Amino acid sequence: MLYLIFKNYFAMKNRIFFFFTCMVLGGFTATAQVKFSNDIEGKPYMEKSDTEIEGNPYLIPDWVIGSVVLGNGKTGTLKLRYNIAKDELSFENPKDTSSLNFIDVVKSFTLNPFKIDESNLLPLVFDSGFPAIDNQTTATYYQVIGGGKVKLLKHYKKKIEISKAFNSATSTQTFVLADSYYLLINGQMSKIKPTQKTIAAAFKDKEPQLQTYLKTNSIDYKSDADLAKLFGYYNSL
Repeated sequence: MLYLIFKNYFAMKNRIFFFFTCMVLGGFTATAQVKFSNDIEGKPYMEKSDTEIEGNPYLIPDWVIGSVVLGNGKTGTLKLRYNIAKDELSFENPKDTSSLNFIDVVKSFTLNPFKIDESNLLPLVFDSGFPAIDNQTTATYYQVIGGGKVKLLKHYKKKIEISKAFNSATSTQTFVLADSYYLLINGQMSKIKPTQKTIAAAFKDKEPQLQTYLKTNSIDYKSDADLAKLFGYYNSL
């Protein structure tokens, strides 16, 4: 009788230990990887503290509704935030509002802010897979201003600028935004500053049509929306 009591006690103890172990491991797995109904998976975004740097590393500091297309073809609509200092996209965990990194490669994405100072072409459409140039690789994201056989792409970057006041021993670090435009023609990337002259050179094979178009359409070459209109016209010819 005493043997049976001890046997049942140890069996119950083992079951409790097994249950507790499963709970711990299950909790660890859930923390390490989160999977949503649309099959988009994320892992905790371990962001390095930038409290000593003024400003922030994001194109838009707040979460913005957007959509993604993954390299495996999956798509989803999520709250997104684009870190242009690292060229990284993260999304908000709808369960607890924490920040998550995508496990699968993001091929392209769209942001839908109400308004931003950096571009008046909304929504903001970003794509990757373009030829490497300067410090960018084929994985770098660009805002697509003009699509088609001739593309106009815009690259955003935030760099850390260090400054020191006169006679001060203390330096200040600040995130500073810079953007650059690139033309993609026949698989070749080239950096440009959009002006009437540089765009006309890119569109020289359709110069007569372009001149006719510009007589009736005023183009502000500092406006992404106007440049998108111009590239849309050229690529329709």
